[in-house]
Amino acid sequence: MADWTDLIDAAVSVGGLPSGTTVTALRDNPIAIAEGAVGAPRIANGAVADATLGAEKFQSGTTEVGWVLGRTAAASVGAVGTYAFLRAGVAVNEGTTVAGSSLGYSSTANNSGGTPSGTWQAMGDIPSGPNATLFLRIV
Repeated sequence: MADWTDLIDAAVSVGGLPSGTTVTALRDNPIAIAEGAVGAPRIANGAVADATLGAEKFQSGTTEVGWVLGRTAAASVGAVGTYAFLRAGVAVNEGTTVAGSSLGYSSTANNSGGTPSGTWQAMGDIPSGPNATLFLRIV
């Protein structure tokens, strides 16, 4: 990681001869800004080409985890990205995609419930129907 070096105006004045330290700072400071070095100015959201610093640009941490979990918890039943315990009338292998119209909401106690919309991916096996497993809505 490059170090940030503060430069005074006199170090880069017109007609002056910059020192080796100044030249090194002029080389390293843009890198230090990009890397978020201590003391370096921060890049503003508006400076990013697509004007967004979304979650995909974060590395890890509790802030990002909280952001994702908050949106997952706020998702309605059957929304894309949610899971459901669904029954199918035929055998289904894990990874298989199934139209919601061919599935039904289920529980371990009974096979009652409505039919979901969208396309669902099986996260487990149903060796023979009718039976149920966990599905992820993908479309």
